[in-house]
Amino acid sequence: MNVNLAEFKLLGIDVKVHWSFVLVLAFGAFLYGAGPAGWLVGGLYGALTIALLFVCVSMHEYGHALAARRFGIGTRSILLLPIGGVANLERIPEKPAQEIIIVAAGPLVNLALAILLLPLALALGDGQRIFSLNAMAANIQNPGVFNLIVFLISTNILLALFNLLPAFPLDGGRLLRAALAYAMPYRRATQTAVAVGRMLAVLMAVFGIFTGAIGLLLIAFFVYIGGSAELEAVSSRAVLRNFRAGDALTHNAVNLYTSERLERATQLIMSSYQTDYPVRDLAGNFVGVLTRPRLIHALREQGPEARIVDVMQPAADVPRSSPQDDLATVWEMMSQSGSRVVAVAEQGQVLGIITSDDISEVFQVMGAMLERRPSPASFGGEDRERGTYV
Repeated sequence: MNVNLAEFKLLGIDVKVHWSFVLVLAFGAFLYGAGPAGWLVGGLYGALTIALLFVCVSMHEYGHALAARRFGIGTRSILLLPIGGVANLERIPEKPAQEIIIVAAGPLVNLALAILLLPLALALGDGQRIFSLNAMAANIQNPGVFNLIVFLISTNILLALFNLLPAFPLDGGRLLRAALAYAMPYRRATQTAVAVGRMLAVLMAVFGIFTGAIGLLLIAFFVYIGGSAELEAVSSRAVLRNFRAGDALTHNAVNLYTSERLERATQLIMSSYQTDYPVRDLAGNFVGVLTRPRLIHALREQGPEARIVDVMQPAADVPRSSPQDDLATVWEMMSQSGSRVVAVAEQGQVLGIITSDDISEVFQVMGAMLERRPSPASFGGEDRERGTYV
């Protein structure tokens, strides 16, 4: 089942709209439909208002994404959810100053939108109605261009201010982490920012319970869980920074050859723990990889008589690292390329492959050892992970 209502690409970035966005539109239509404009006009106006609000949310996320692009960091996708948007960056920049710029870009976009809309609102109405909360509340459900613009001005300002709360992983929490990273290792800065975010999440949840603000409860849950997930990601990379790609190679790994058929790989996978195989030609040159997913798919579609060379992942599509790269870098290569394997090469010669399963095994075993006897290197300040910006 596709959980996305719509998917499209804009400025080279995939935008995904979650199916639950329909519920938000329906809520907006109901809220405004119950107002003085009636169910038809009010409902359509409410849906339009919510849709424009999420356009502003999308532009907030594009602020993060385009700022990250300036530092050579791509964005996997932007996901629009009922509680807001999430920009899924490939990684966090190595320098705290760069992260501050990327984080600040989102709220700055909202403030810029509010400033750009202000002259139009002043041209259509008086300033007292724009800056009066009572007048705004009284007119918010009345359809009209002026009321719509005032709504967008106020919500953009609120979006900017709310995101600047120091509740990790909101923008304010990320700014706090980046600032702390100037004075302490990155992992400890993340731990501190997550702790502050959790305290604020609890306060938001308590306030939401006593005021009946369901949306605030959802945001509090997101802040609490999101901070925990990112701390785990940072900790994982802190462990992987301690190990080199060359040390993770399985030196007795079996190679397959282009002249063989899938039946040979099936026999191997049934009699050993190896599930992904380097493929070489008869001269011993590395030409590709037969991964477990490709093997299973080929067996279903073509059967065991299919040739390995016809179903393998070509060498040109396999990311390469050097034996000196740490496993965090290798993991990042996998994440950015979407490949479950990375070839380890030295002076043009492929020594072997590392799979996502290999890295998971290293992390589980060595991570447990480092938890028992922490190494200073595991708390280094250079650990960076893929980021999600709200």
